[in-house]
Amino acid sequence: MTEDLAIEFIKSNGSEPEKARLQYLLYGTKPTSYAIAALAEGQQVDGGWSAHWNAGYSSLDATCYCLAQAEQMGLDKTDSIILRGVEFLKSRQRSDGSWEEDPRVGHLAPVWARPGDLSSRLYLTANCGWWVAYFEPGAEEALKASQYLQLHLYPDGRLPSFLHTHWLATALWQVNNHTAAAEPAMRYLSHRLNDLSASNLAWMCLTLLLSGLSKDHPLIEEAVTRIRNQQCADGRWESEDGPDFDVHTTLEAMRVIRLCS
Repeated sequence: MTEDLAIEFIKSNGSEPEKARLQYLLYGTKPTSYAIAALAEGQQVDGGWSAHWNAGYSSLDATCYCLAQAEQMGLDKTDSIILRGVEFLKSRQRSDGSWEEDPRVGHLAPVWARPGDLSSRLYLTANCGWWVAYFEPGAEEALKASQYLQLHLYPDGRLPSFLHTHWLATALWQVNNHTAAAEPAMRYLSHRLNDLSASNLAWMCLTLLLSGLSKDHPLIEEAVTRIRNQQCADGRWESEDGPDFDVHTTLEAMRVIRLCS
């Protein structure tokens, strides 16, 4: 990794929250009130964050994404922005342990967040369950989500959902000590690495490392090798979501490589 080039790319192109993530990554520096305010700008009264596809609507998916950014800025469950976000997620969990976006926004929601679709429901359940578990270890809501996801796990480690769902669910199973589900899911992911972009490889590795998976695990080692090989000449790593997310991907790739060095 050419870290100096990656740092310059982030400094030149990053938002205030992204620059705060860089400072925390490099020096362990807590974010300024200005950076926190910039991240909190889209947080609604109910604690959720609005989605780019429906301004003013508190989206489960957007809230998980912002909680991930907050964690990478060095915030924790003692910070109001985190507490409110996690409480929002918990308040939106369904009685069976799953999460789903509000049906009233179904015509606007992207494919991965579409209400009424099992693959989307599993993805959101894994994502929401993971962040509740991360910030509130042992939370009943996270345990219910873990159990719900296991109901849909095939013997070969597949879930009838997006690849993203697999590493989020695996992290959730890891922290809940559900190894009988986590292990086949990781084996399945190891056979799908060729299908993952740099952004997804970094997201997968960071999630699994945060769940306690060793940096020496073969899945992590192979993925990190692939991440190292995908750095661009200007220092960035490309996001499959487009150039607007290249800084986010670069930050995650840098963090993964540092954690595994």
